Amino acid sequence: MIFSPIKLIGLDLDGTLLGTDSQVHECERHALQQARQAGVATALCTGRSMLDSTAHAKAAGGVDWIITENGARVTSAAGETIYRHTMTRQHIEYLLALCEMHGVEPSFYGEHTIWYGAQCKAFFDEIIRIRGGLAIDLSHYSYVHTPEQWHALSNETIFKAIVYGDAHDLDQWLTDLKACDLFESEPSLFCGLKNIEINAKYTDKGTALLQLAKHLDLTAGQVMACGDSDNDRTMLQAAGLGVAMANAPEHIRALADVTTDTNDNHGVSHAIERYVLRRRT
Repeated sequence: MIFSPIKLIGLDLDGTLLGTDSQVHECERHALQQARQAGVATALCTGRSMLDSTAHAKAAGGVDWIITENGARVTSAAGETIYRHTMTRQHIEYLLALCEMHGVEPSFYGEHTIWYGAQCKAFFDEIIRIRGGLAIDLSHYSYVHTPEQWHALSNETIFKAIVYGDAHDLDQWLTDLKACDLFESEPSLFCGLKNIEINAKYTDKGTALLQLAKHLDLTAGQVMACGDSDNDRTMLQAAGLGVAMANAPEHIRALADVTTDTNDNHGVSHAIERYVLRRRT
């Protein structure tokens, strides 16, 4: 394999930078900061909101960029957004109509708020139970009570939606959603519970990471991306060096250039040491 010296690292959060305890471990923090000191830009690349991501960026000792909502926006550590790809009113109204038809419910990720309803709350309650009572911070969430309130959100800036419901309803809902060809959508598991993440068409982590590389005047060959799941596929393929975690499913490991160790065995720090720091020396 031949690639340029890495100048930008894109890191997924869950299952990658974070351990199964949802924490940034010291090995990862140290490796990340060593890379930054060597002049390498770092970016979190996550499906989470900006508000969710900021705490993890701080725990990692700081990063230079945060790509959120599966690539819907790219924001600097100073808070400057250099790229965004939001849903239109058409996207939002179509999603709401389809949710009403199938009896499922969305959450919408806005500029500073996540709107959620009863099905999302039930999902969170089950996660809290699975985690043994560990609370979820809902301080930046807003509860939606009525269909009228949901439809009023079509005028808001929406970066991403997540849909909750029982597995059968979600499967049929996803089939109908894909038929309209307006969205990017991926089934997702969190604590073993199923949901579906939705963005506007052509929104993905790979596109956003390359937009950031272009902004930094870098080539794809100077980018390393680390990830473990389906919403990481595009950035693993777009980067000059795509690194899959050992805890990733087989089809994700197969499309990456290399595989590192698991998230609990410090796979990110090993990858930074081997492919970034060691090569620079």
